[in-house]
Amino acid sequence: MTVYESTLTPGNFTLKGKWPHIYITPFYRKLPPDVFGGTSVHTPAPRRIRLEFGALRTDTFVPTDKKGRPRTFFQDRNFVRDFFARTGAKPGDIVLFEEVTPYHFRLSLKTVAGKVITA
Repeated sequence: MTVYESTLTPGNFTLKGKWPHIYITPFYRKLPPDVFGGTSVHTPAPRRIRLEFGALRTDTFVPTDKKGRPRTFFQDRNFVRDFFARTGAKPGDIVLFEEVTPYHFRLSLKTVAGKVITA
């Protein structure tokens, strides 16, 4: 299975957690084209991607900007907020995206100290 990595920065925890996100820059170009949607939840993509961390799950998509270019994160920020809370994620930690299928990823967290947190 393919595993993609995304290193967290202080920017991922923006504005006291109001808009948390995990960058998918290392692999967003490898995602199926039908998971890219509009600019908000009101204009979703034709298909969604399942993200899971144990019982924490979401079906989400990659939003686009006003010019139709893909953003480099998934739309569901509530999932990210809960993932950060459950794992104790901090800047410098690495989010691991294990590709189960092109439409399904299992997440875990590798801390700066090298400990891997799974659900």
